[in-house]
Amino acid sequence: MARLCTRAAVSAGFLCAFLFPAIAYEIPEVAFPTLPETAGSAEAFVPPLWGIEVLEKGDLNADGRDDLLFVLKGGDPASMMTNDPASPGMAEWDANPRILAVAFAQENGSYRLALESDEFLPRHEVPFIDDPFGGAEIADGYIRIYLHYWANAGSWYTSDSVFAFGFLDGAFRLIAYSNYTTKRNTGETWDLALDYLAGSATLTIGSFSDDEAGERDYERSFPAGQLTALGEIGPGWDFYPEQSDLSWWGIGEDDSFDDGE
Repeated sequence: MARLCTRAAVSAGFLCAFLFPAIAYEIPEVAFPTLPETAGSAEAFVPPLWGIEVLEKGDLNADGRDDLLFVLKGGDPASMMTNDPASPGMAEWDANPRILAVAFAQENGSYRLALESDEFLPRHEVPFIDDPFGGAEIADGYIRIYLHYWANAGSWYTSDSVFAFGFLDGAFRLIAYSNYTTKRNTGETWDLALDYLAGSATLTIGSFSDDEAGERDYERSFPAGQLTALGEIGPGWDFYPEQSDLSWWGIGEDDSFDDGE
């Protein structure tokens, strides 16, 4: 066991040997629309064939006015997928893409677009994996985005990640990240939390199936440095901080729980 289990770890061939069935799903490509720079409401930002999936209001730039956080989802029937009956997973699923956006409230009551990302939020591309988007909200003046990994075929691992972004130096920047990973067949758990403002990291390794295993807690600091803007991260599902690698903590294979393989 060398790395925490995330989608990025999977795509890089790291910790988790996810044995996905060799099935190709032809997900339609999308020409993303460009949202208007200003609008009078959240609904006025919505392009044709798109709808509002999440809408949150709250002050994100400390000017005393309620801004808009919204997630748009496409409604193209071509992205409503049907699975092969012989293949694992759900019979039908919605593979339409998403757009993450923020609009700042203006003095005249209108809204000005401050963030538009058609890359960060994942599409639901595989029927034997749950929709990876878990929601978005405004909390304490920050944006929180939830991503989720759960497969009913090919993997014992589950993963829940939370990204927190604050508006700093003219951009929404990652200020905190957490990931909770479990391995269902062994009960192993890994709980990682990163505070980029404080430059602190914590990791708890435990088990939900073995009370006698106890928990092991680790804590380290790292240089805070320049905070990363949301647009610099790329797809959120592929985010893989160096602290996700157990070797960063000085943990070797002999130090971790039996991985059951």
